[in-house]
Parts: sequence; C-alpha cells; structure tokens
Amino acid sequence: MLRLEGDDASRWFADRALDARALTPATPVVFVDEITLAEMTVRRVWHTPMSIRPAAADAGTLPSTLVLQAEGQTEWSWSSGEISIVCEEGGAVMFPADALGGAVCRAPSGRIEVESAHLPVEGPSTLPGTDDGPVWKALASTVNAIFNTETRVTPAASDPLRDAIEKLCIALIASRRRGGDETGGSGATYAAAMTIIHEQSVRPDFSVEELAALLGISRQYLTRVFARHGRTPRDAVRARRWEVAEGLLAAGYRTADAVARSGFPSARALAHARRELRRRVEGVE
Repeated sequence: MLRLEGDDASRWFADRALDARALTPATPVVFVDEITLAEMTVRRVWHTPMSIRPAAADAGTLPSTLVLQAEGQTEWSWSSGEISIVCEEGGAVMFPADALGGAVCRAPSGRIEVESAHLPVEGPSTLPGTDDGPVWKALASTVNAIFNTETRVTPAASDPLRDAIEKLCIALIASRRRGGDETGGSGATYAAAMTIIHEQSVRPDFSVEELAALLGISRQYLTRVFARHGRTPRDAVRARRWEVAEGLLAAGYRTADAVARSGFPSARALAHARRELRRRVEGVE
C-alpha cells in the first residue's frame, strides 16, 4: 500500500484530474492501492478529511465510477445541481463520467472505487449496501483479495479478474433496478419509519434511537435508508414537529402551547427549526 503525505497526496489526486484540499490544519495523508485491469481501474483508498473536486480542465475525462464506502462517510455533490448523496459506511454510490461535482469527507474516509467506461451507469444514485444483500460484500472481498495478496496479478489473470469485478458491479446495479427507486427492503423501512415519525414525533422524548428500536434495525442502517432520500431521520422528525406546530399557530394557539403540543423541547428549538426549514426551501442563509 502506497502512503502519501502533503504535496505528494495532492499530486496523486491531480494525476487523476482531481483537486483535493485538506479540511484540517494537519498534513493530509493518503493510503492507496491501485491496479488497472484492461480498461478498468480498481483502487482502495483511505485519506484524512478532504474536499475533492474535478479539475476544471479535465472534468469530463473521468470514467463512470462505482464506490463502496468502507469507512467513514462521503458527501457526494453533482455538477447538475441534483440533491447531494451522503454515503455512510457500508453504503454504495455510482455516477457517470460527467456528473461529479465534488466529494467532501469531514472525517477519515476509506473507499473502494471501480472506474470503467463500461458500467451501466445512467445517473448519480445510491446502490444496495451491506445490509441489503451479499453483493456489496462479495465485491469488497474480491477487491481486498487482490490487494491483500503478495502475488502480483499476471497478464493471464487480468482479464478474468476484470470480468469478475465488472459482473459484481453490474449485479449491484441490477439489484437496485429490480427494486425500482428503492433497494431491497429499504423502501418499506422508509415508509414504516415515516409512519412512526408522523405518529410519535409530537412526544418531546421521541428520539432517532427509539425510532430505530421500534423498526428493529440499527441506527446506522436507518441513517443509510434516509440518506437515499436526501435527508436524515432527525430532519424528518424536526419537519414533522414543525408541520404540527405550524398548524397549531395558524389555528391561533400561543407559541408556548404550540411548542408543548408539537414535540419541540423549547420555543427556541421551534424557532431554529423554522429558520432551518425556510433556509432549505428558499435557499436563504
């Protein structure tokens, strides 16, 4: 595994038509394994907190990419202005060559990335993760097996390995498409979560932890399910509380009564939610 620091780390990204900037005062560090199998590039990369963007002159030269988030999280933004995707640990995302706007990793991030012009990628999208089936783990295991062995990949093995990885990528993409806009059971999980939020958010003690427990899933998986809809569970709870409070205020209730009946812990929390929701809807700071 190659270790790069400081300017060497920046140059590594620049060689791949990417502009990387550290998000902390500490010296940026990158660990990377990379191999090219015919027209496919496969890499395993870990780095300190960074903001990464396509280099302006070469933004259209990148191949389509499929990413497995192995550690931390990455917030992906798109050149089209579509809503960004936050890919949590154990999640996956894909995007075509010209779609990448940037990636922000506010904590150390570890990813497996497969770049190929032959992936059937139509637009930026999340893919099934570790909790949605075996394909994510099978693809990760295959890539890790390549980099964890001391034996070099021979020319005779290159094409079969490329074909195996490509088939696993296609299987991951296909498993999403079989479920329409959702993956596996995550659509049903999201619907059930929203039903509970609708009914229980008016309780001040209702929490995301309780929501996950009621659904019988981990908080991490719950976060990934909501990320596929461009939001967090906490955002959904806050939006529901504001919906109730707004209705009460419109009906003539005092602010104190609206706070007590909507689930907000205080009038200050209600006012903060109002500002946040207004900022997101209207795009004001």
